[in-house]
Amino acid sequence: MRAFLVASWLIVGFLAMNLFSLPIKEVAAQDDDLKIQLKKMEEMMQKQQGMINNLKSKIEMQEDISKSYVTAIDEEVIGKRVDEYLQKGEGKGMWAEIMKRPKLAYKKGFVFETQDKNFSMKINGRIQFRYSYEDRDTNNKAQDEDDSSFRLRRARVKFSGKAYKHFKYKIELALASTGTVDGSKAIELYDFWASWNKNPAASIQFGQWKVPWNRQRVVSSQNLQMIDRASSQDEFTMDRQIGVMLHGKLLNKKFEYYTGVFNGNARNQSTNGNNEMLYIARASWNPFGAYGKGIGEVESDINFSEKPIAHLSAAISYDSAGDREKFSSTTIDLDSPVGTGVTLKEVDKTSVVAEYGLKYRGFSTSAEAYWRRFDDIGSDNSGSVGSGTIIDRGFFVQGGYFILPKKVELAGRYSLVDFDDERDEDAVRETTLGVNWFINGTHDNKLQLNWIRQDNELPNSVSRSDDIDNTFRMQYQLAF
Repeated sequence: MRAFLVASWLIVGFLAMNLFSLPIKEVAAQDDDLKIQLKKMEEMMQKQQGMINNLKSKIEMQEDISKSYVTAIDEEVIGKRVDEYLQKGEGKGMWAEIMKRPKLAYKKGFVFETQDKNFSMKINGRIQFRYSYEDRDTNNKAQDEDDSSFRLRRARVKFSGKAYKHFKYKIELALASTGTVDGSKAIELYDFWASWNKNPAASIQFGQWKVPWNRQRVVSSQNLQMIDRASSQDEFTMDRQIGVMLHGKLLNKKFEYYTGVFNGNARNQSTNGNNEMLYIARASWNPFGAYGKGIGEVESDINFSEKPIAHLSAAISYDSAGDREKFSSTTIDLDSPVGTGVTLKEVDKTSVVAEYGLKYRGFSTSAEAYWRRFDDIGSDNSGSVGSGTIIDRGFFVQGGYFILPKKVELAGRYSLVDFDDERDEDAVRETTLGVNWFINGTHDNKLQLNWIRQDNELPNSVSRSDDIDNTFRMQYQLAF
């Protein structure tokens, strides 16, 4: 029995040993396999890293070779070939010519400028296309018919710039569609002047241009607040003349002056016709600093000035052979030693103007007041001298405000010319209301609408009614 129990325990122990020893052996075998695989992978990675390093070395060597090849060979060879072509071959001097070519750009005009900036030219063009409807009410029934028409009001080409560093110049041509059919010219010279500007305090200008007597005449028609200038300005203006002028700006541009001598017989006259001249002197005080670039600054406050800018100005002119065509036996009735049917020889004319202008945050206002005196009316070719004197007065005041900044402006103006009692015309009154649409925020591209009422009043002694015109006018302007 005891032997049987011992044998049974030996059998059970043997089986248990076999049962637990098998997994241990398998786990040990798997660990060995994993170690072998890991070792092989490490060997492969070391080989791949060696190959990568080898490739990097080859690439770096090729880049070094390429750089040294371009620097040492290509650049030298190419440089020599280019130099030979530009200096000795077919392209001789071409590089110097390229460097001399002017700068081309667009800056409020097509601009050409040399590399040294001593010479430049700006080319501008402008066209004004207008529609007008005029409701006439005159004493002459034959002239009462209304008028509705399109018109090419202005077509201009302008050249301006500088020369020899300190000279400025301007050439302006007016183009007309009528040509010589009605006696007008297809192309007419309006402005042609040059100015030496080395010293801003004393510049000299000579040629033909608008006499700097009153501001509104000098302002370009491109930059007007209304479609046309005031009727009073049209009566008293000096217009364009040929002459010479000294002008300048002092005290940080707060003070401007102009003084000049001109022929006095309008534009494009080859000779004066006598030995008398037109003399003018003008001064402006700008209390808040420069009122724009000069006397020809724009009228509207399109720049929406953040600070007020203003000017007070006055000018005087004298011409001892002025405006003889304004007087005849039918336009004045003066008691003179030579009677009323005289042929005029010379008339002395003295003119004075006073002005102001103000701009601030879209609001602008300006005014001009005129006084003019004609003396020695009644002189004739025989030497007899009359004592007639004519004094005319006038003024205008206008203003505007941008209801949409830099886009839409409302404007108005009142103008009066008060003629001397000796004339056959008593007064001319003008009232104008306008709307301006600045399409691109500049005067260069704008549409204007004006309603104008002009009343030509006659003296009480004249037994006929006044002439009254009501005009609706629309104008589109494109300038470039």
